[in-house]
Order: sequence, then C-alpha cells, then structure tokens
Amino acid sequence: MKLPRSLVLILLFAALPATLCAAWITDIVVMSSKGAGAVNFSHYTHLEAVGNNCPSCHNGIFHIRPEKNPVATMKDMAEGKSCGACHNGQKAFSVKEGCSSCHPTRDIVFKNADAGDITFSHEAHTGMFGCSECHPDLFLPGPGNQRRTMQEMEQGDSCGACHDGNAAFSVKEDCENCHQM
Repeated sequence: MKLPRSLVLILLFAALPATLCAAWITDIVVMSSKGAGAVNFSHYTHLEAVGNNCPSCHNGIFHIRPEKNPVATMKDMAEGKSCGACHNGQKAFSVKEGCSSCHPTRDIVFKNADAGDITFSHEAHTGMFGCSECHPDLFLPGPGNQRRTMQEMEQGDSCGACHDGNAAFSVKEDCENCHQM
C-alpha cells in the first residue's frame, strides 16, 4: 500500500519538531546543591513523564537558560516552587521524602588512626530512618560537620544521639560495629 504524498509530508512535519528538540536536549543536567550532593536531572525521564511537552516546565517553572533560574531551597520546593511544582506527592513523589531519588548517598569513611577507620553506611541507616531524622539537625548534609570525641558521643552528641543503648547499640560497647580493627 502506497501512502499519498500529502500524508507522508504531514507525518514528516508533525515529527520534525520532536526530532529537532531531541537532537539538542542534553539528557543529564547536573545541578549543584550545597552540601547535599549534586543532583543529576534526566530530561528524558521527565519528558517521558510529561508526554514530551517541554512547555509544561519551560519557560514557566524553569527558564530554558539555566543561569536565569532562581536558586530554590528544599523549603521553597516543599511550598510548590521549582521541582516541588510537580514533586508534591500527587503528580510525582514528594520532595519531602525519598531524598536519595535526587540526592546521591554514599558510604562515608572517617579516618581514625587510633581506633580504626569508621565507615558510615547511608544505605543501612536510610533503610530504617528518613533523611530528616539526622539532617540537618544532627549532621549537616555534606562536609563541615564538627568531629566529636567518643566521650561527647557517650553524652548524646553526634552518633550518640541514637546509639545510646536504647534506640540502637551503644557507642560505649561493640566498638567493632563501627571501627575497623
């Protein structure tokens, strides 16, 4: 069956804008985030979610030129600004939960020459608790946290806020649970 030339032209012109847009869109855009790790935003994932409708975000919520976008805090997003316009728990997962969906987590190694290095597992802890149970009250996301002594932890500072023998094993015992000896 041969398609009429006019139908072929209509199909080509209908597909042309999407094809041209896809050619210049960078899929992964890395957005810096003070302390919480860089956020890898995928255009392709989001385009699929909004039916390839670029104007659903550009130039309403986000400017097409990233340098023109205002900086948004997590509080701003929770109030519906920036990513929070869609990530509100109704259209998409809420910015108030599932932090690691956007912010990467990793194991953190604390060097300790005297008692053995300590590896903090985000995976183990986020499997039991939400990020907000530690961040930002107990620990700042990212670098900049003050080191605490074991005595300070035994008095409830830092890890000792939970590792008190009630909520979790005590920092006073079971040293090998944290320290690589």
